[in-house]
Amino acid sequence: MYTPFPVHAIEGSAHDCGEAHGRLAADRVAKTLDIYLPSFERQAGLTLDEARARARVFADTIRTLDTGLMQEIEGIAAGSRQRVEDIVAVNCRTELLYGAAMGTRPATECTTIVALPEATGRGVIVGKNWDWRDGCVDSIVVLKIRQTGKPRLTLIVEAGMVGRDGFNEDGLAICGNLLVSNEDKGHVGVPIPILRRQVLDTRHFYQAIDRLVRSPRGASGNYLLAHRDGVAIDFELSPVNAFPVYPERGLLTHSNHFQSPVAQATGVAKFYTGDSLYRDFRARQLLEPKIGRIGVDDVKAALRDHFGAPRAICRHPHEYPGQEPTMTVSSQVFDLDAGVVHVAAGQPCTSEYREVGLPDA
Repeated sequence: MYTPFPVHAIEGSAHDCGEAHGRLAADRVAKTLDIYLPSFERQAGLTLDEARARARVFADTIRTLDTGLMQEIEGIAAGSRQRVEDIVAVNCRTELLYGAAMGTRPATECTTIVALPEATGRGVIVGKNWDWRDGCVDSIVVLKIRQTGKPRLTLIVEAGMVGRDGFNEDGLAICGNLLVSNEDKGHVGVPIPILRRQVLDTRHFYQAIDRLVRSPRGASGNYLLAHRDGVAIDFELSPVNAFPVYPERGLLTHSNHFQSPVAQATGVAKFYTGDSLYRDFRARQLLEPKIGRIGVDDVKAALRDHFGAPRAICRHPHEYPGQEPTMTVSSQVFDLDAGVVHVAAGQPCTSEYREVGLPDA
């Protein structure tokens, strides 16, 4: 069992929120940098100077598209006493590790679930097992953010990042999965944490969709977008294409391969590992018999499943040839009607879920 993630409440201007994030989570920000800065060279062949140079290019893009988020990143650097380009680099970690690698490494992480009212008999439930580098379980934090002029929101992130999985006061939630395609060719665009955060900074579902599909993207990724009023769409995005996938009978599950028939027909969907093909199917297999009455506990049970171990929905530490060791570093279940997320540190089969709400109004 892992120690529950720290929960930090931060508020104010963009820079103030970033400074508080960096100061309160300074030890975990340092851990994030310790994980990724050497990894850029091991996995993507980028020296530290090269990674920082690329980060500065991304910083210019971020500043142009969202000055506030760049100010928040600068605040994180100030609060944690780290270099700004290093904080930018970890916010671009997917683009540096995979986008710059020309799509040659398969996607290996994460299983997501959404159940709409026709499947639950009440509200919307979103679940995810976040599978990633083993050491990242010690760098994750939960942030409750009251930001000036934008929605209140709660995020589960690697410390130092401004976005990943979360939900906001207006009923929007977003989770993601890694995707790799043959269109990943080192584009410079909006990094994935920035794009997810921009989604949660919107107040309307259509604004969130516009952010996803219209923003220039630096790497492929899967984005599960849900709203508490009973709608969810999954977006499989490459740097140049967007492929929507819709729930069936109010239920959608996803792992690390393109499901869209259009994406498959175009040939972008070549880079994934075999377990991706059964993890999403297995999650649906477990939940489909309960359609009409799926509850939070049912989603948790699916996220604890060990079929195909060690490459299961609930993933325990193991090696991938040629890649970093991976495991489930966090499990989260969003109950959008209740306005809470249940978060377990590490594998949910051994850790208890803890309930975290939104910041107070």
